[in-house]
Amino acid sequence: MDKTRGEGPMRIGVIGAGGIARGVHLPSLNDMDDVEVVAICDILEDRARAMAEKYAIPNVYTLYKEMLEHEASELDAVFALVEPGNMFHVAWTCLEAGLDTFCEKPPGINLMQAETLARKAEEAGKILQVGFNRRHIPVVREALDIVRRSTTVTQVEGCFFKCGTGAFDHGSLSAFMSDTIHAVDLVRSMANGEPVAVASVQASHGEPVLNAWNGICRFDNGVMGIIKANYQTGGRVHRFEVHGPAVSAFINLGFGGADCEATILSHHGKAQYSLASRGTGDQGAIRLDGKQLAGSDEFYRYYGFYQEDRHFIDCLKARKEPETSIADAVKSMRLAEMLVAGRI
Repeated sequence: MDKTRGEGPMRIGVIGAGGIARGVHLPSLNDMDDVEVVAICDILEDRARAMAEKYAIPNVYTLYKEMLEHEASELDAVFALVEPGNMFHVAWTCLEAGLDTFCEKPPGINLMQAETLARKAEEAGKILQVGFNRRHIPVVREALDIVRRSTTVTQVEGCFFKCGTGAFDHGSLSAFMSDTIHAVDLVRSMANGEPVAVASVQASHGEPVLNAWNGICRFDNGVMGIIKANYQTGGRVHRFEVHGPAVSAFINLGFGGADCEATILSHHGKAQYSLASRGTGDQGAIRLDGKQLAGSDEFYRYYGFYQEDRHFIDCLKARKEPETSIADAVKSMRLAEMLVAGRI
């Protein structure tokens, strides 16, 4: 029976019961009436069983290959929610088992792994969606829609600052490829073009690995992109900007926390060149509340996780390519590696 055609709830397996599963994906899937999580796997059995008990998941495993061996024929799809260093092999094995797959970002530790997964998904004829949730945040989509309806986008910017380390997942990959990739992906999406020239300055502060990156790029449609990241700062700052003639959007996804808001600034009438002598001119500002737009103050709801999971389920049912498919994710991984290689 092909359950992707509406004969019953989508039967989902989850590999990985860590923080990302517990905090956002399992609550999101639990909110969907047409989804049933029927199997969960984690190398720590107590962790898997705790989630199985909380969400009434009937089957628990500690080895994902064993789960796939026993459950693949009954599953419609798998959520691979493991560490970046393990993601490639888990996602590849799920596709090899003939299952549509959602994998958290990044889809591997480098471009080569991402490209291999893209080829594997195509060969298997299966959907592989990558968890770039920033694209699905309601306030991000609304702000970008307003700007695009009002002007022509000419410049985009993404920023990710934290107080931490430049080495992620026990040093298996850099913070830039594992975490800043969120900013790279959203900047590329907002620019809506392909990068043709890049350059970056990079530095190491207080540890032996790179932990600060500032990059610029030019896209084939003329849009300029800026990406800033530093993991030795005062705390979590995650912001984006979109600019065009007379209209700008400033999107705040965190200033010390998980903020979710945006301000649209628009200029009307005659241009002003000096605040000191002429004032600000005729300007207007629209403020968007991300929680209000999402209709919820639950983090997984207003920060795009529910929406990306819903998008995955809907794409399975319609058999269509997701917005953040593996083929599209490859482009973001390629831009990230271009920026790293473009050091000046």
